[in-house]
Amino acid sequence: MEKDKKQNMNLINSKNKKTKHSKGITLVALVITIIVLIILAGVSINLVLGEDGIFKRAIGARETYTIESEREYLEQNVLLVQLEKATDNVSTQKIGETLNSKNLDHTSDWHILKVDDVSYETGWNFIEKGTELNGYGKAQYDWLVNYETGEIIQLEEDDYISLSAGDMLAVKDSLIINVDSSIIDKDVENNEQALEKQLGDNVELVNFDYNESSGLTSTSFNFDGINDYIKVKYDTEEQKQQLANRGFTFEFYGIWDSGTTDPRWNGGGYKGIFCYWNGLENKQAKFRFGIEEKLSKLEWNAGILRFDGRSDFSIASDNLHNIVYDMNLNKLKQGTYITITLDTSNSNKISGKKYKETTSEEKYKETTELKEGEYYNQTIYLNGEVLYTGDYNKKQWDNFCTNELPNLKYFCIGRSSMNTDGWWHYSKMNAYCLRLYSRALSEEEVSKNYEKSVEYHSLLEQ
Repeated sequence: MEKDKKQNMNLINSKNKKTKHSKGITLVALVITIIVLIILAGVSINLVLGEDGIFKRAIGARETYTIESEREYLEQNVLLVQLEKATDNVSTQKIGETLNSKNLDHTSDWHILKVDDVSYETGWNFIEKGTELNGYGKAQYDWLVNYETGEIIQLEEDDYISLSAGDMLAVKDSLIINVDSSIIDKDVENNEQALEKQLGDNVELVNFDYNESSGLTSTSFNFDGINDYIKVKYDTEEQKQQLANRGFTFEFYGIWDSGTTDPRWNGGGYKGIFCYWNGLENKQAKFRFGIEEKLSKLEWNAGILRFDGRSDFSIASDNLHNIVYDMNLNKLKQGTYITITLDTSNSNKISGKKYKETTSEEKYKETTELKEGEYYNQTIYLNGEVLYTGDYNKKQWDNFCTNELPNLKYFCIGRSSMNTDGWWHYSKMNAYCLRLYSRALSEEEVSKNYEKSVEYHSLLEQ
């Protein structure tokens, strides 16, 4: 009996051991299976999402397809433009923004792209991501296209730098001339041929010696005050109509330090800064800015000279007059920012008669009569803030636009004549910037120009 019990116990223990062993084998198999499944899953995920996975390859294939598809579209556009140009047909439009080199011909619309150390300028079109491609859709990438050579370059994001007019400095709308260091590459300083090429075909540098006192430095364009000046062609009908209809803004920022007056001139030591001229050396300019140094006055006029000696510049009678401002020449010689605007887009009617006695200089002392009529608004700013504001006789401007403007061809920077043919007066100055607009800038725009220009110049001098 006892023996049977022992045998039964041994049998039960044996079965328990077998059961435990079986369970152990099942558990190991399960773990191994899970591990194998995880490995297989990892392999599968890597095949799909890995560095060279199916998903990445699919995205890459789609990108490649899109790039090549856009490139093919642009190639067809370039071919059509070239074919139509050869047959004098221009129905197909170039795509994107036309890039322009930095020069006086493109002071308001220069735009260049730099990729590494290569500059893409005149001759190239920039097609920005999102540009509508007619019959195709929106561009998914940035492109450079040269319609002359047929070159097409796909740009990677963050691989290029875009530089354009006004990024740091000036209001661009209606900007005619912009002489400042932002339009000049530093590697052309005082290299005559390179500098003239940089300035553009419509610009001529006259009598510069290309040194520190007569030429370009890293911070300013310098005039020696003896015979230097810049000549800028500006003679199309459209350009002149803008000037006639909307007026102008003239800005000078820099250091003015006397200059040269024609020895035959017996006036107030006039030094010319700027003028509009017909191109004949023995004729006077008809639109003029300058400094009467002996009288400490800045003056400008459009038309026939009649010095009225006044500093309040409310224009009198129907005759043509100079506009004269009191000016602290010490400020000019230390460096200052002057802005003059004439707004001809609107005029004000003045009724009745007013009389004012001027006392600037005894020999110019006179009583002037302000007659009824229409007047434009003119303003002078000093360092971005209004210094004076007053009226300008509409009839005077209309006479200038009718009788003088049609014959004028060139702006001159650095010199001006006055009331005698062939007598030229020059200014010695370091121009940080010198600008002319074919409209009157607003007070806010003048302030912004001043702030940006001064900030930019301070960076150059660091």
